[in-house]
Amino acid sequence: MDKINVGFIGLGRISDLHALGYRDNPEARIYGVSTRTEETARQKQAEWGAEKYYLDYHDMLADPNIDAVEILTPQKLHEPMVLEAAAAGKHIMVQKPMTIDLPSANRMLTAVAASDRVYKVIENYIFYPPLQRAKAMIDNGVIGDPINLRIKFISGSSGGWEIDPRTWEWRLQENIEGRGMQTFDHGHHMWCLAWYLLGEIDRVFAWIDSADGIVDCPANIIWKYKDGIRYGSCDYTHCWDMNMPSKYYANDEWFEITGSRGIILVNRATGNLKSGPVLSHFDGSRWNHFDNLDSDWAAGFRNATHNFIAAIHGREEPLLNGEQARDILKIALAIIRSSNERREVFIDELDQEEPERYARERRQREIGETNGRKGLTIEELKQRGRIL
Repeated sequence: MDKINVGFIGLGRISDLHALGYRDNPEARIYGVSTRTEETARQKQAEWGAEKYYLDYHDMLADPNIDAVEILTPQKLHEPMVLEAAAAGKHIMVQKPMTIDLPSANRMLTAVAASDRVYKVIENYIFYPPLQRAKAMIDNGVIGDPINLRIKFISGSSGGWEIDPRTWEWRLQENIEGRGMQTFDHGHHMWCLAWYLLGEIDRVFAWIDSADGIVDCPANIIWKYKDGIRYGSCDYTHCWDMNMPSKYYANDEWFEITGSRGIILVNRATGNLKSGPVLSHFDGSRWNHFDNLDSDWAAGFRNATHNFIAAIHGREEPLLNGEQARDILKIALAIIRSSNERREVFIDELDQEEPERYARERRQREIGETNGRKGLTIEELKQRGRIL
């Protein structure tokens, strides 16, 4: 296959990180850029060495020289752009989250299923080298049976790179419409990572608050996995008087995975709040530290882009594909529902015609099962390994 010609639709701040995967890439290049502001279009065209710029993305999709597109626009715009790109026969990588609700996601999946092109939702955290190493360690049994995942998100009032005020406008509008810019937009990263590391999530419980009436922080989210006795939690904290050391957004995250015989810590991601080794492993007797991993947050974007290119060439499966991305969207929507309704929400209830009835029957059945277990004798519990 000749070098893949890729077009960028949307040239906001995040596009600079997406562009990194095409730098000196022998298999793909940024062929065209599209935005409504000509000055920005010309600037990015020159910066990235693109052949063309378009002030209307429809013109880009109509260009037969464009093989693939990256859609880097606000969430509400994803669906019509994906549908048109699929109809135009383009490979597609769309910014996360894939869209704003499940009916929209279903329409998108129907459209891309009718095409033989690659469809992928970008997710940089699952391609961030320290978290990829953590995943490999978990899969190789280094910490035994995984039991718990803890995620810490913290943001400051200053620090990081400059953000175009227009970016905050659409993010705040999403927030007004009930999709928090931390727990929904950025939350996609966290819920995807929770799935990536430990598997499918069964249910969530969430408290989402706001210290300033704008940012959806503080927030605490807990969840239970489908397989085994595994749990996870994530807390969001915004420190309105604190500067955040970061080259990127003014926030940072760290992650703790506890298993039956060890612990893995990934000590930073977006920012540089914590110094020292990026990954640490406790093996039951001592700590082992790893400082030879690429811990620049941008590495996740490069690796995600390389996965897209490899998928187009048929060497790899796209991660996240459409169905996987829809599953992550369900988690995010369940978290919103949980906070709004002040109750435990089962992920699968979002696909039910009568979600409240489904949830009620699940709870009643589980209460009955729990009461049944309480009736076991001590000897029976010992035999089942429930007590020592």
